[in-house]
Order: sequence, then C-alpha cells, then structure tokens
Amino acid sequence: MSETTPTNEVRRFMTCEEGRQFIEGIRAYLKGHRIEEVTFSNNDEGVTTFLHLSNGQIYAFNDEELCLETLREQFSGLFRELSRHRKEECDEQPSIAP
Repeated sequence: MSETTPTNEVRRFMTCEEGRQFIEGIRAYLKGHRIEEVTFSNNDEGVTTFLHLSNGQIYAFNDEELCLETLREQFSGLFRELSRHRKEECDEQPSIAP
C-alpha cells in the first residue's frame, strides 16, 4: 500500500507538531463554551453547520452527513419530488416575450 494514501497523510498530519498544535487550537477554541444556537447555510456542496458559542464566536463546519451527495443518497425520493415540483413551477411561469 502506498505511503501517500489519504489515511496515512491525515495520520502524519495529526501526529506532527504543527498538526497537533493546529488541532489543539481548535480544541481550545471550542472547549468550555456552550452552544447557544445552531444555524445552517447552503454552501453549494451541501449544508454548512454554524455553532454559535457562549463567548459570541461562531464555529462553522461541514459534516459529511450534510454533503449534497450524501443527502441525495439518503433522500433520493424527496430530491426526485423536489425536482418534479421545480419543473412544474417552471412550466407554469409565463414565458418572456421577445
């Protein structure tokens, strides 16, 4: 197996000094603060989650569960229905005269 697989690259990053410091910075940023609010936003590749912390800061992250491809797989019927409704709405719109 190649030493440059994504798993190996991530492992090396997480265990090197710079990687550990970066991850520890995220831990320090989040640790000890309550989540006061959670909001979501379309990022064109899925849904970004925003954690609004008790110190007034906001932490944004993208979870694989909310990426568009995963959502399409999990909610395939819903996406078909939404697509059908969109097409019907477009068909109902009056055309723009030249």
